[in-house]
Amino acid sequence: MPSVALLLPGAGAQYPAMAYGLYRYEPAFTTAMDTVLELLGQAGERLYRLWSSGARLRTVAEVHPLLFAVCHALSETVRDRGLRPGAVLGQSVGELVAAVQTGVLPLTDAVRLVAVQADALAGAPAGGALAVAAAPPAVSPFLRGGTVVAAANGPGQTIVSGSEFGLAATRRALEGAGLTWMRVQVPAGLHGPLVTLPAFEASVYTAPHTPLLSGCAGGRPEPERAVDPEFWALQPARPVLLDAALGQLATVGALLCAEVGPGHGLAVQARRHGHRAVSLLDGCVGAPHEERDRLRQALDSLLLGDPGDRPDNKPTARVAWLRPPGGGSA
Repeated sequence: MPSVALLLPGAGAQYPAMAYGLYRYEPAFTTAMDTVLELLGQAGERLYRLWSSGARLRTVAEVHPLLFAVCHALSETVRDRGLRPGAVLGQSVGELVAAVQTGVLPLTDAVRLVAVQADALAGAPAGGALAVAAAPPAVSPFLRGGTVVAAANGPGQTIVSGSEFGLAATRRALEGAGLTWMRVQVPAGLHGPLVTLPAFEASVYTAPHTPLLSGCAGGRPEPERAVDPEFWALQPARPVLLDAALGQLATVGALLCAEVGPGHGLAVQARRHGHRAVSLLDGCVGAPHEERDRLRQALDSLLLGDPGDRPDNKPTARVAWLRPPGGGSA
């Protein structure tokens, strides 16, 4: 079977609730979702009621753990098809899924950390984020009111985060400079100074058994950093260097990338770096059977590759798993 490079997203992914169309119909997905929701206890029961109702998630206390659960369940679905990750790249909460998929953290500890982060983020001051169509050096002179660069997603996309006051002042400065911006639908000022997080000590951290790339580290973290509790606990307060991380995918030999979460932002950025990439959930809201059809088509493309690229009719050799975009920042 081919291996894959997984891309795992963060809170900028727009529709974590959309994956409910896979529940009960994809056994591996259902089992993995149930496991995470059960580990979350009463919070997991509330999340399930929201998720199954089709309601749009609005708070970070809802988005953060549910996005983790969906991305983990999709990763397990890919594995259930016989695909194995040749590399895993995570962004924001997707980093914790990457930690599980590469063996750095057991699932139980990762879920505990997700819950701690969600509680802390829920108590953060009100804020948000903007996506600016320019590189960080072009954006930095126009930051106002404590707003900071939260994510460098590519030469044409910088995410800035901060308080509502700071974002309003920054918007005016950007408009005065002729720079294009749009509001990013994240429920807090992630990856910036508004976020303060408590210390967290997992029971065990283990060196990754699969190449791990981190948006926070801007690529492969040093061995000692990959097992540092602070590195994992404080990621929602630190900037995301997604473009740099994607630039290192080629160093692990990944030929095909799979965005393992809602949306297609990471797959788009991976293609810009010259990789073939597919999205398991493309972010389009549709009927449950349409979600299942899109997932199965994407999995088929991972298993079989593009026939036009395979004159010998052999499957693609390696795949990389991508995910989490930070709809900018997360």
